[in-house]
Amino acid sequence: MMTGPLPPLSCLRAFLAVAEHENFTRAAETLGLTQTAVSHQIAQLETFLGAPVFVRQRPGVALTPLGTQIRPAIQTALAQLHDTLHAARRTRSERKITVSTIPEFGSRWLAPRLADFFEAHPGIGVNLVMEYRRADVLGGEVDAAIWLGPGSPDLQATPLGLDEEFAVCAPELARTLPPQMALTTAPLLRYTGARHTLLDWRRWLAQLYPMQDAAKFFDFDGGPEFDSFAEMIAACQRGEGFALVRRSLVSDALAAGDLVRCFVETATSDLQYHLVTAGKLRPGSPLARFHQWLLAQIEDEAAG
Repeated sequence: MMTGPLPPLSCLRAFLAVAEHENFTRAAETLGLTQTAVSHQIAQLETFLGAPVFVRQRPGVALTPLGTQIRPAIQTALAQLHDTLHAARRTRSERKITVSTIPEFGSRWLAPRLADFFEAHPGIGVNLVMEYRRADVLGGEVDAAIWLGPGSPDLQATPLGLDEEFAVCAPELARTLPPQMALTTAPLLRYTGARHTLLDWRRWLAQLYPMQDAAKFFDFDGGPEFDSFAEMIAACQRGEGFALVRRSLVSDALAAGDLVRCFVETATSDLQYHLVTAGKLRPGSPLARFHQWLLAQIEDEAAG
């Protein structure tokens, strides 16, 4: 077993960066450090070796004979260390997948059902990232994403069935609605993230009644606007107005009787959810098992 101190890895990385760029400033930019920090790391390495590794000259630096001698060995050693550690990391994490999805679908549909996935696949972990930003699936930022729409043509996209849009309200409010123009009797609730999901009252009513000017009858901007879909739904359950929703986002609340469909009008969503991956799934892989489970959940819900 080797004994004795060695210079820090940061010193060796700084040495290789300066040797490549022949300039302390450009090496510092590459490493995300200050020029002073890189200079200190090189000085620390030279103190350990007892001799300089660079000759300072204008406009940059050059390797000394000692620096030229040790450079190949340091490059090889750091490359081997990088490969070994990353291989070990992949082995530890190969049973865990990262899935990105929009907050509404993630919090209202996917997260409550993950316990079923964990029970069926106890050795697989799921890191759920909820964001409107589209993660870089091709670049490996996430293993998969669930988006409205299939994404770019170079991605593999599996449609997750057809989703519908309709209005809901609290059961107590539904019992008081008149037979005509009922949608004008309570506020039209909104939330700020609706622009990402197209849950827009104007668009929805224009789809249903394209020949009519809905603005003559409805106050689209008069109702309260909430910071999130969850806050809007909570207000809707309290009887504070109507909410425009996708079926997938309120299926549990409808089943529990916390919300009701208050009108017969329904429109098929312009954009449908897709499971998006970088390529074809390896049979038996954690991601393939998640894919199979997700489709089975969608099919069971559609059959129910």
